[in-house]
Amino acid sequence: MRGFHPGMIRPVPSFVLPGMFYAIDRYMRSRHSDYANFVIAQPLDEPRSSLAALRDALFPVARNAHTWICEENWHPLGVAQARARPGNLAWDLTFLAAMTRRDDQPAPAAAQDEALLEMVQYALNAAIMRGVHRVFARVEDERPELEIFGKLGFQRYARELTYWLPSAADGLDALARLDTLAASDPPDAERASAGANSRGAGASVPLRPWHRHDAWGLLRLYDACTPKVVQLAESLTNDELIHTRAAGGRTWYLPLLEPETSAFVHDRGARLGGWLRLRHGRGSPPHMLSLLAHPDDPGVAPALLRFGLRVLAQDGPRPVYCQAREYETATVDALRAAGFAHTGTDALLVRHLTMRALRGREVPAVEARMAYGVRGYGTTPSRLSKGENTQYARTETH
Repeated sequence: MRGFHPGMIRPVPSFVLPGMFYAIDRYMRSRHSDYANFVIAQPLDEPRSSLAALRDALFPVARNAHTWICEENWHPLGVAQARARPGNLAWDLTFLAAMTRRDDQPAPAAAQDEALLEMVQYALNAAIMRGVHRVFARVEDERPELEIFGKLGFQRYARELTYWLPSAADGLDALARLDTLAASDPPDAERASAGANSRGAGASVPLRPWHRHDAWGLLRLYDACTPKVVQLAESLTNDELIHTRAAGGRTWYLPLLEPETSAFVHDRGARLGGWLRLRHGRGSPPHMLSLLAHPDDPGVAPALLRFGLRVLAQDGPRPVYCQAREYETATVDALRAAGFAHTGTDALLVRHLTMRALRGREVPAVEARMAYGVRGYGTTPSRLSKGENTQYARTETH
């Protein structure tokens, strides 16, 4: 492929374009072909209502979405999309793909990598021009394209594990068998659960519906569950936490039009002991379950999971999907005890673009090396920041 020039990547107004490319790729792969190499995509997005789908079809422009297409002679070479978080201080790369064919001929891997690198570089520059501080990406662990993100200064700060259960009833049966085994012979129960902390698995905890005024308590719960190095890497504001972990804090829904959503908290008065969110599937999408449990309450995670499975089981057989970070050991143990199978691991990446400098001192806008403890990548060189003004890091390709 000939060398890139700035005109080959341009913004497009439609935020649904990457989803259209992804749908075409899924269709072609079902027929033993392919259309694009999707490094970042959202294959398990939350179920949407028919009203939301109609709105996207009629108004394919979103204020918080930025979409770019890479093309040559009107032939698409790749597509990328980023979405702004509340406050516009952080972006999430939600789609990134390179086309696998050029004029009905397979595209070389080197050409695909060049297109991917240039699109990520373009997205970073666009974020810098808009005053964005952090850019996040979620990439399947061990993918070779992770090297591209390393060249552009992204660092891996955590891993997120995906778990899958055929149906909520299967999970309840597994927990019931574990309770029976624990009652008959606790040592055998410990061996059967493969080291999982089953104490309290059969107990319940008082729950109440989630309210927006619980946002501060959820932030404190996040602090208790999350290592400091991860907190430093994410630097979440309260609104960003609600947007990323609590799906915007929205639990109401339109009956007959939207899938049911509900959230609950275990309120201990001075703090929250746990948080649970359920999103009921509709059509082909599975149920989605999310939970956080305070590390000082070992019995909360299995109790929350049992309650969630009981609610989801009322909808009949349907797979249940849950994501948990590798350091959330109580949640992971509860999922395994309920029979959830580990189906994938994603690397969570971040690129910090700004750093506040002190008066009268010169410090790099981005540290030469910031290790978060999970095989972090070194950052690229940057300009110096002087005085109190925030300077933006220059993104460079090595």
